[in-house]
Parts: sequence; C-alpha cells; structure tokens
Amino acid sequence: MLCRVTAVAGDVLDAEGAEASSAEGVVAAVLAANQELTRLVAELREENAGLRAQITAQAGEVERLRADVAVFQRMLFGRSSERSRPEPPSGDGDGDSDGEAADGTGQQGRGSGGSGKKRGPGARAGRRDYSDLPRVEVFWDFGEGGYCCPRCGQAFTVLGDHVSGEQLDWQVIVRVIVHRRRRYKRGCSCRVPATVMAPGPPKAIGKGLFANGFIAMLFTERYVAGRSMNSLMTGLARQGADISPATLAGTCAQAGALLVPLEEAIVARSRGSWHLHADETTWRVFAPDEGDGPVKWWLWVFIGPDTVCFVMDPSRAAVVLARHAGIDEDTGQLNPDQDGGPRRLVISSDFYAVYQSAGKKADGRTCLA
Repeated sequence: MLCRVTAVAGDVLDAEGAEASSAEGVVAAVLAANQELTRLVAELREENAGLRAQITAQAGEVERLRADVAVFQRMLFGRSSERSRPEPPSGDGDGDSDGEAADGTGQQGRGSGGSGKKRGPGARAGRRDYSDLPRVEVFWDFGEGGYCCPRCGQAFTVLGDHVSGEQLDWQVIVRVIVHRRRRYKRGCSCRVPATVMAPGPPKAIGKGLFANGFIAMLFTERYVAGRSMNSLMTGLARQGADISPATLAGTCAQAGALLVPLEEAIVARSRGSWHLHADETTWRVFAPDEGDGPVKWWLWVFIGPDTVCFVMDPSRAAVVLARHAGIDEDTGQLNPDQDGGPRRLVISSDFYAVYQSAGKKADGRTCLA
C-alpha cells in the first residue's frame, strides 16, 4: 500500500514538473516574441519618422517648384490684362453701379463685401483709364457756324456744348523742324561785340540730318522693338519721309559711337559679377576683310544679375570666355578683384569643353552644367 502511494505521488510530481517546464517554455517563447515585436515597432517608428521627414522635404520642394513655375509662366505669358486693369477713380459719375443699390437707397451692392466694388461676371467690364494721355478738345459745329430756324430763318442762340464721347487717336508725324536762332545787335557804344546770337539746339550728331528725338525713336524701334531696317524704311516712307537706308545705317553707326562709354560700363559691370549664364551660337556675318561672302562667326551671350552682354567673335575658343570673364589666359586663374582681393565666379553653361576646361583650371571658381 505504501509502495502504491509512493508511486502515485511520483507520477503526480512528474506530471507537475512536465507542466511547469512546458509553461516555462511558453513564457520564454512569449517573451522572445514580445522582444521581437518591440524591435519591429522601434524599427517601424524610425522608418515612419524618416518617411515623415522625407514627405515634409518633398512638400517643400513641390512648393518651391510651384513658385518657380508661376514665375516662369508670368515671364512667358505676362500678366492678365483683366487683372492688371487700373481701378476707376473714385468720385466719378458711376457711383450708382459700384457703391449704391439700384433703388438708390445708398446701400452697398450685394456681394460687394463692404468695399463698394462690383464683383461677379460684369465686375471688370468697362474701359481702361486713359486720363494720363494728353487731351485735345475738338468742337463740332454746323457748316455755317450756327443753326437757323428752317421756317423763319432766325438764328438759334448758343446753348452750350455737349460731350458726345471720347476716342483714342494715333498719329505718327514726321516733320521738318526749322531752327531759327535769334540775333541781336548792340544798342550802346560800349566796347562789346556788336552782335550776338542765341545758342542753337543740342545735337547728338553735329551736322546730322536727324534730331535727337528722331535718333532716340530710331534706336527704340530698331533695337528695343526689334524692327528691321527695311521695316523702318517702309514705315517712314508711308509717312511721306523717303529716307535712304545708307543714311539710317550711318546714323546708327554715328550714334552708336556715342554709346561706347555706356557699353564699357556695362561690360565692366558684367565682368565684376559673381554669377554669369554663358552660351554661344553660330552667327553669319558679312566680313569684307575675309572675303565677299557670309562668314560663320560666333555670338556669345553673358547674362549677369543685372547685365546682358553680346560678344561677336570669329572664334569659339576659350580666349573669348577668358577675355570677358576676367581669366588670365596663361595661368587660367581669375584676375583679382578691383580691391586686389580674390574673386569667385560661378558660370552656368552647357557641357561645352571650354567651360569645363576653365572650371578645372581656375581655383575658387565653379562651372555649373
């Protein structure tokens, strides 16, 4: 009996030990899984933080690109004429349509937001303000200078004027200006010159045919508006001024010589810039010294922060870049600044070998592709 009890007790102890060891294994497995899950959570949190930072950076980049696109669109297409229209001056006779209701109660129109300005489809309808233009009044009357009664013939009395509207007039006048200088003679016996003459008008070209205003208009139409010489000749002939093309070309050459100091100042300003956009393209020119036909030259352009320089040269070599950018042709280094200090120059260009070679030689200078 005692042996059986002992055996039964041994079986019970063995079962409890197996169950205990099994529970310990389950706990150890749970703890290991918990540790693994904790590690995965930490990794996912770190990855989530990285993704959030990346999304924030990408959102900032998208906003910057949108701003650049908006700037480029304004540069390419300009501003909308509907939005850039000047507002009508206050105090005009059109206050009923803008600030008051149709019933004349003085209440602002619905949807005006308290500003007194119209909104909606018809808000921008209307003409622009041309009050800054010179005004000329023209009076219209009957052919006989008045009006008579068709029955008895008695003249009507003047009742006043009626403004029937305004129109824009466009006139191009080529006229001849005759300059007359006043002369005076002495009326006393003092020992001074017997006669004097008033000074004449200022002339950009001493014995030139054209006035200064004509030369300014010629340069504006030729180089700002981009009109060709043939177009200018045709337009002048249409106004009755049949001018020789050689005369116009000679005037441009003579007046261009007067702009040499301005050209030198612009070039010096461009050379002192820290950032230049550079490019070159082929340009056909007529060079009598090298033959009687077209010769392929190169038109270089250097765009600085506030300057644009065009350089025409028969060469595409690095000497043109060095001459304009202030680079020593022998050493390839940047010339010192005006105060003697070192210079730094950034050139934005294509992958042409001239720019790459210059970027490798010059210290402290970066060539961007």
